[in-house]
Amino acid sequence: MIPVNDKLYIMKRFVLILSFILHSLTIYAGDDSSGPIKFSTDLGTNFQTFQMGNIEKKWSASLVKNMNYKGEVVHFVKTSIILYQDGSEINGAVYQALEKPDYFYIVNADSILNIGKEHPYSPGVGGFSMHRPKSKNFIVCLNFQSGGVPAFNSTAVVRGPVSWQGNVWNRFK
Repeated sequence: MIPVNDKLYIMKRFVLILSFILHSLTIYAGDDSSGPIKFSTDLGTNFQTFQMGNIEKKWSASLVKNMNYKGEVVHFVKTSIILYQDGSEINGAVYQALEKPDYFYIVNADSILNIGKEHPYSPGVGGFSMHRPKSKNFIVCLNFQSGGVPAFNSTAVVRGPVSWQGNVWNRFK
């Protein structure tokens, strides 16, 4: 049988170790959106963008009206920029914001690349939502966030080659 003082000592040690473990988890949980998949693209290449016409603008306006949304609307349009995902070439995955041309959305990685920022980031914060019609030529973004959870395992986001590690997560599947 353990004496009372020894039981108290063991209990204090257990609480101390448990506190350390829980504290460590809360410091680092969710602070980095890096993952095992290697992504890269070149934002410095000449590229084409989809041009929104009246049909697309009406679709966007109808979405905003039906959702009773009153905030800023940002439209991302499909580009001809190639995405490389673990070395495989993927077309149609890089979109550029019309209203904010320094912002690019990468569908396969659910990542935002903002020219001039240190890291790409995961935009899924603050009510951020995206809606894309069947054509997949543009995306209507509501509650746009100019920041999010960064992918620290990356190069700086420049008008040129950019690479980062993330996860494959497509919100449109």
